[in-house]
Amino acid sequence: MSLLNEKSLILDLQKGSISVFEKVFSIYHKRIYNFCISLYQSPEDARETVQKVFVALWEQRLKVDENKPIICYLYSIARYMVYQEFRRQVYKKAAFDYLILNSSDFNNTTKDDVLYNELASFLESAIERLPDRQREIFKLNRFSGLTYRQIADQLDITENTVDTQIRRALEFIRNRYKAYYGSCPFIGFPYS
Repeated sequence: MSLLNEKSLILDLQKGSISVFEKVFSIYHKRIYNFCISLYQSPEDARETVQKVFVALWEQRLKVDENKPIICYLYSIARYMVYQEFRRQVYKKAAFDYLILNSSDFNNTTKDDVLYNELASFLESAIERLPDRQREIFKLNRFSGLTYRQIADQLDITENTVDTQIRRALEFIRNRYKAYYGSCPFIGFPYS
């Protein structure tokens, strides 16, 4: 598309033309999707981001510079949204890891109570899905603060069994976390 035609398209978009918006979407949505899928590796996340990119385009249509290709603006929005999602996932993962490792020391004075409550609810739900004995061992260690030796003595099992059960519980919880929240790939941005 020539820059002159694109300038006309952007000016019509700025005037609020739905048909021009639909045309812009039909022209560029596949390119933005391919860009997003290369970063996410998840079709669902890529599709969701594409939708958000075009909603943002519509909401910010008056700010689009008619002297620049619209695809640059779309890539910029997509890159920002992907970055924000990765950043959110990193914070969630860090908070979750902290919660797992320090669950007995964690309190509700965290700055982000909403995140804490979500992660605590997730953790509680995941722990309840553990097999009975594994759940008991995990809770004794993480919530009651008992050592492997104390748990082994209390339950009349070996320390090795305690270690194995806690490792399996942690693996199960991490896998549930990945399935629920998704992974957070650290991939470079090709358009930075």
